[in-house]
Amino acid sequence: MIAQKDLMKSFGGAAKALGGMASGEVAYDATAAEAAKANLVAGSADVHVKFEKAGNDPASGAKPEIWTNWDDFVGKANALNTAATALDVASAEGIKAGMGAIGGACKDCHTTFRVASK
Repeated sequence: MIAQKDLMKSFGGAAKALGGMASGEVAYDATAAEAAKANLVAGSADVHVKFEKAGNDPASGAKPEIWTNWDDFVGKANALNTAATALDVASAEGIKAGMGAIGGACKDCHTTFRVASK
């Protein structure tokens, strides 16, 4: 479970960094943007491995539907990977243009497979 939570926290940090640059709240930083993108690309390619190794741990915040709809879960991880791979981090404008797809992929998976936070 720790690997799952660490991965999700790393995604949150990457999305926060990129979102800050996209909104202008944070100055554009090419190195930080590339690092955040790399985190999303590598992590999204590995989501199913982390979850499969950890198994169905109720403390993870993952719904049991992950295990009964595994192919859909992997497909949603792949959608994040596709969006992250396509993200243009050469400028704040490029980041802004691609963040909708990244946010949409995250939301789609969380809506289906994450227990709502209280």
